Amino acid sequence: METTNRGAVVVGLLLISTGAVFLLVNLLPGLDIGQMWPGIFFAIAVALLVPPVILPSHRHALAGFVIPGVILLVLGLILTYQVITDDWESWAYAWALIPGSVGAGLWVAARLGYWGSGASTVGLWLLGGSLVGFVSFSAFLGGDSPLARGAPVALIVLGSLITASALIRRPKDQ
Repeated sequence: METTNRGAVVVGLLLISTGAVFLLVNLLPGLDIGQMWPGIFFAIAVALLVPPVILPSHRHALAGFVIPGVILLVLGLILTYQVITDDWESWAYAWALIPGSVGAGLWVAARLGYWGSGASTVGLWLLGGSLVGFVSFSAFLGGDSPLARGAPVALIVLGSLITASALIRRPKDQ
């Protein structure tokens, strides 16, 4: 039985996706390549996130790549939103998502690399704190942006979930 050269598969898929992007740019006259620059962040994120997934025997050693991969993925999403909507003022509160991307990356890396529950817990706390900061800052600094309009509702829902989980009594383990 032959083994697959996974590195060649990754390189091949990256070339296919890059070619597809350029083909779309050439075929769709309204598509502006100047607005696609955040894609660089996605390409690097994929390059960092794919190896731990396709090389399960090396996951423990490669899990650390997940953290910068998630950070770049979130930066790509933020910048894509800003390019598409021209809402560059959203950076006043969107930066609060970056510590959350570190937390999400740490949580995923800890799960993939079997780093223990301590790293997972720290990642989740960092992610949660970042999301609360993002929603709070967007509620106060967002002005008329779509994100700011939904922020008060998100704060109410989050507060309700936290309050409900604190009030619901769980049976003790025996």
